[in-house]
Amino acid sequence: MNPYLNCPQIETEHFLIRLITESDYESLFGCYHDKKAVEFMNDDNCDFGFYVETEQKMQETIYYWLEFYKKQYFVRFSIVDKKTGKAIGTIEGFAGETGVLRVDINSDFEKVSYLTELFEFAKEYFHEMFGNQELVTKAIPKAEERRKALEMCNWDFIGSFRNYPDYYRMKLS
Repeated sequence: MNPYLNCPQIETEHFLIRLITESDYESLFGCYHDKKAVEFMNDDNCDFGFYVETEQKMQETIYYWLEFYKKQYFVRFSIVDKKTGKAIGTIEGFAGETGVLRVDINSDFEKVSYLTELFEFAKEYFHEMFGNQELVTKAIPKAEERRKALEMCNWDFIGSFRNYPDYYRMKLS
């Protein structure tokens, strides 16, 4: 499965996970303008922080992500709440032996049950989609729900990754 040629839409219990679209900007602005949510996001090695001031900046950010998708650098999936039909966050994946999993989610959804569902999604699909042998993800000490979800999903705390602190790892194959 090559997500750059045919990006899948995958349903989990609570979410539809699909390629981000320009029309997601209004609902994603709620996530990226949520200071509590942004505090838990992983912007290590990114060009800019993830707090978004305006809806226009959210539109520009989505355009940026879609341009990188076209270049086959990474895929930003929207996490759509099946109850409301609104995007409540994103997940990023890309090719390589070790993938860096970014899970950006509205603070109302920063709960063990939802995070576990998203970590299980990545575990199930990222090897096939991106060829990842393992995934790493960041969870700062303050992100208690996220850390509990990672432990429940059998991720190992590895400390640092590429000189950035607070990382966990999951082997996929």
